[in-house]
Amino acid sequence: MGRSGINWYKRIATVAIGVPTAILILSYDVGMLALATALCVGCLLEFTTTICPAVVVKQRSVFSLQSHAVLSVAIGIVGCLSAWWSSKAYYDATMLALTLTICVYHFVHTTKLEQMSLMACLLDYFSLIYIVSGFAHAILLRSATPFGFGFQLLGLSSAWVGDTGALLAGAFFGHVKLAPAISPGKTVVGGLAGVVSSVWTVVLLFALRQVPALGTWTQTFLPSSVSFVEQCVVGAILGVLCILGDLMESYTKRVAKVKDSGRFFPGHGGCLDRMDSFLFVAPFLYYYSSFYFSNVE
Repeated sequence: MGRSGINWYKRIATVAIGVPTAILILSYDVGMLALATALCVGCLLEFTTTICPAVVVKQRSVFSLQSHAVLSVAIGIVGCLSAWWSSKAYYDATMLALTLTICVYHFVHTTKLEQMSLMACLLDYFSLIYIVSGFAHAILLRSATPFGFGFQLLGLSSAWVGDTGALLAGAFFGHVKLAPAISPGKTVVGGLAGVVSSVWTVVLLFALRQVPALGTWTQTFLPSSVSFVEQCVVGAILGVLCILGDLMESYTKRVAKVKDSGRFFPGHGGCLDRMDSFLFVAPFLYYYSSFYFSNVE
């Protein structure tokens, strides 16, 4: 155990095994879909079974926790599959259908009108926007441009490296709290280190294009028209989005009075604890790449 109660051995072991495995799976289209869908469902189950019952105190009297979990799983799977099998317009239509499905579900299962009933419904809409939309845009990112795989790696790398940089700097040098009411462990120094780490990650991945020894795929997995300044700007934006995604999940856990969303990743917590930084990054990269590189060969 290190400072701030962090088990660095478990964290490093999880990263050493998980990162190469994730990259290998992501290199295959079907593997990417399966991984994104599985993580989405895992995050939804954690949110539904850990955070929602703690926030909505009377939730068990409003509707069955089991049926709620089934609804969340179904919404996650349908949302991810619609992003894979169809166009963006069809995905948007599917998200509208899922929004209406949540509405109907709560109309049917609500037996007494009270504030907790409304809170339960709003939490489901929140999970649809925050979790399902985040993973769905990560899937959409794959086919948005010829550089889909590269942008997926860019997003995941910047999120994970940025999170690690923030954690290290905050643990050893951080004193001024970034948002003490939401996440007492996050510091201003840690946030700045996270942004800088994301910038360097983006610059490094684009620089791999210039290393022939790594193979031809590195010369084509990201666009060549992105200047150094633009790389830094994109990296800084990704760093800020990582912080916002992390704070959003910390906010829900703080309200629910839970430390971790789960224990799926040793040393890191649950699926949502590990992927929260990526959930705002993926939509940004999808629209950024779609606007600027959709017609690039």
